[in-house]
Amino acid sequence: MKRFAIALTGLCLLLAATVDLQAAKKSAAEKAPEWSVESYTGGTLSGEDYDSNVLLIFYRGVTCVHCMEQLSGIARNAEKFEKRNIEIVAISHDLPNRSTVDRIRDRNNIKFSMGTDPRLSTFEDFNCLDGRRQMHGLVLINPKGHIVWKSVTEGAITNVDSILSKIDDALSQKVSAR
Repeated sequence: MKRFAIALTGLCLLLAATVDLQAAKKSAAEKAPEWSVESYTGGTLSGEDYDSNVLLIFYRGVTCVHCMEQLSGIARNAEKFEKRNIEIVAISHDLPNRSTVDRIRDRNNIKFSMGTDPRLSTFEDFNCLDGRRQMHGLVLINPKGHIVWKSVTEGAITNVDSILSKIDDALSQKVSAR
């Protein structure tokens, strides 16, 4: 039974890595869909608002422990993203009332933008849905509007060093279509 559990864990890790690698290859020169979401502070956030690299974080919501671990880890390492000229936008299918979001932002020192996509259209446009179930997604878009790295997985990637390593690899590749 123990060997089966180890084999199953290995298979899951291999599948996650394969999905990430396939997404990275497929998205090498893929133009990002136009996107616009409601900001938790009011107004909208959209691709047109950014002229730098943008990391979209698709997360399930504030009740997902792994999502909150990912967001707080990224917030703790915000300067590492800033050094890479990356702005961050976290997108969930819903956001609770503003006072709850403010409390979460304060508790986790989150300074980056947060938005909501209640109809899941942006989740769908970026292939971060499995049926109607939201997946954990990270999508890096360059200033020219091309996806340079994408990871869509069942589990949130909470290791920020791993995220940054994949981002560095993607940003170091020179593809003429970018």
